[in-house]
Amino acid sequence: MIKCSKCQTVNQENYNYCYNCAYPLKEHIKNKEISKLLGISLGYEMVNIFDKVIEIYEDILKERPHYADIRYRLALVYEVQARYDKAIEHLQEALNINPDYIQARNKLADILIILGKYQEALIEYKTLLATKVRYSFADVYNNIGVIYEKLKNIKQAKSYYMKAISINPRFAKPYYNLGNIMFAKANYDAAIANYKKAINLKLEIPEVYNNLALAYYKQGNIKETEENLMKAISLDDSFFEAYYNLTLIYIQVNELQKAQELVNKIKQKFPYSHDIIYLEKNLDKKNKEKSKREQINNMESTIE
Repeated sequence: MIKCSKCQTVNQENYNYCYNCAYPLKEHIKNKEISKLLGISLGYEMVNIFDKVIEIYEDILKERPHYADIRYRLALVYEVQARYDKAIEHLQEALNINPDYIQARNKLADILIILGKYQEALIEYKTLLATKVRYSFADVYNNIGVIYEKLKNIKQAKSYYMKAISINPRFAKPYYNLGNIMFAKANYDAAIANYKKAINLKLEIPEVYNNLALAYYKQGNIKETEENLMKAISLDDSFFEAYYNLTLIYIQVNELQKAQELVNKIKQKFPYSHDIIYLEKNLDKKNKEKSKREQINNMESTIE
């Protein structure tokens, strides 16, 4: 006789499935069913039906609670849903099953950074670097650098970014992060060089172009400033910071018509932003100064 592990019904020895609940009774049947469920879950995942994916993974874990890979995959789904507590729970379970599960520990550290738990994330990243499985990927060093930068330890941050680059010179993110450090130190030549290196390595994000533009602005290069801010906007039409900075540049260089057009666009795209008031005040001030200058010029021409 075989007892069903799901409903506890006792079945005949030759039964493959429980006659009461149709649950598989034998290991080779269970393994086939699990493989089938994994295929179904992948289909649901591809069309973003995550509740079904979770349901399938949870069912598998009832039968295979020590299946570390399923716990990791389930954690990824919970992360997509921003259910970080559940993601952390399953990642920690996966690591209890296999302490050298490098992907699970890396993901756990990533989520801890999202939650602002930098010291805990730092412990996980450093544990990752010390695992028996050799794991010296550049992204881990870069992420440790990000944590140290958030903790205001710039010297350590720079050291880890440099280490990441030494491991993989074609990894763009540490160049971008180094650029930010150089910018904060007012070393604009170095900042520009690092931002450009990141861009050359295909880091196509609006932040890198925005920051590159600001570095050029600090050097008085308005043409490059404008071009890079416009590139940032082309990459992400909802990236407010680039719109804001470009408007301020236009106001400063007296391109008031362009500034007004951007202010109008910002008011449409970001109607609840308090920064619009600041832009409008600056633009109004510049328009008044322009009007006053024109009046003076007209008076002088009349006198002549």
